[in-house]
Amino acid sequence: MAPDRRSLTVVSNRGPIQYGAVDGERVARRGSGGLVSALRGLIGGHDVTWVACAITPEDRLVAAERAGTAALEEDAAGHPFRLRLAAPDPPDYAAMYGEIANPLLWFIQHRLYGEGVELASPAELSTAWAGYRRYNAAMAAEALHAADADAVMVHDYQLYLVPRLLREAGVTAPILHFTHIPWPETEAWRRLPDDLLAELLHGLLGADIVGFQTRGDGERFLATCAELLPLAHVDPEARTVRVDGHEAQVRHYPISIDPAEFRGHRDGPAAAAAHEALLRERPQRLILRVDRTDPSKNIVRGFHAYDRLLERRPDLHGEVAMLSLLDPSRLALPIYAAYLQEIRAAAQWVNDRHGRRGWLPIDLRIGDNFPLAVAAYREYDVLLVNSIADGMNLISKEAPLLNERDGALALSVRTGSFEELGDLCVPVEPLDVAQTSAALEEALDLPDAERMRRALGLRRRVEEHDVAAWIRAQLDDLARLPEPAR
Repeated sequence: MAPDRRSLTVVSNRGPIQYGAVDGERVARRGSGGLVSALRGLIGGHDVTWVACAITPEDRLVAAERAGTAALEEDAAGHPFRLRLAAPDPPDYAAMYGEIANPLLWFIQHRLYGEGVELASPAELSTAWAGYRRYNAAMAAEALHAADADAVMVHDYQLYLVPRLLREAGVTAPILHFTHIPWPETEAWRRLPDDLLAELLHGLLGADIVGFQTRGDGERFLATCAELLPLAHVDPEARTVRVDGHEAQVRHYPISIDPAEFRGHRDGPAAAAAHEALLRERPQRLILRVDRTDPSKNIVRGFHAYDRLLERRPDLHGEVAMLSLLDPSRLALPIYAAYLQEIRAAAQWVNDRHGRRGWLPIDLRIGDNFPLAVAAYREYDVLLVNSIADGMNLISKEAPLLNERDGALALSVRTGSFEELGDLCVPVEPLDVAQTSAALEEALDLPDAERMRRALGLRRRVEEHDVAAWIRAQLDDLARLPEPAR
């Protein structure tokens, strides 16, 4: 593999561009989401072919017109890349997205299986998994057209089966699969039937490198393979798994952000206008949370913890307020829609109990308003992140980078970022409402000198370990792989 500029194939469910139609004319919109944002850095420095799923109706038209060929596109900075769109059958995409990836794998991996989640019947699960398998096969088939690269980089839980499918199809290029969400304890995986779990693990182990966010995620993956794959040879010291005559390395790469990009967002006109508006209505002390309305984000327990704080500290009434900027998430799935209603009800309950004329304890705003979130990053006194589980949680990196008030970070011990930032934050035990309430109080009451020390440390750490370092670490490990003897 060349040491500098490389040919890379990236495979992910969502791509950097989605197509739509406006007044009958096709338009290309930049893709959103943390995964796409993080991987954009590859495009500027390497020759990238990006394989993504045709999700929108216009995407599917484009995929049909191209008939298996790549299109030359450009990113926002004008860097060229090739885009290939796979078009799995819509029922297979629906099974992957709406029955396996989000309500099943997401809930298992975020430790939500005790949160009222019910598994489908064995017959329903088998049918849905067949759709997930065919979706992965369609993505792998499209990736085969671009598999003569220096490396193939496959991303996330939608595509667990792709590495083995590529290997079985004869791909000799190094393959890295990176899982962006947490890998839980082995016990969590026992919710899947043995044959489906074995297929999932064998799919991942088709890669040369199986990457995770944290060292703990990698160790739990190794333990899962050791306990549930009897024919696999797991070496915890070398962090390798050998099965089916192939050895996979297990590594961790903590994802991060591009500091320059976020400073650019802060200085843009939309965020500046939002900041001016926020300053006009800012409470004396501001607690901030910025999240998607996902059950894993644990928003309702956070509201109950804040309620306990207000109950215990009447001196904070009228002085502190919690601004909750929540982006609606996956509302087509019933459990997500129901959770949004729980969020609204919990916020109303706290406001009814404690609010008074001129003071609203929880300022709940539902909607996608990125400029306001960036503005709020600058102004918080306490940032609350109390996720039940998070692969990383980039908000805990974005917000401290931009904060201008030496804001304290109250951070869940179950986020990937806690491995990096835990010594500079107030730890939160996310399932313990009383402890979360005490953590909020501690964060509000930190002495000024300690707030300044921690805030400076957080900024420095985010700047030193940025998204470029995340990409570089993966490429370096790929370059160090031995030449394939296949």
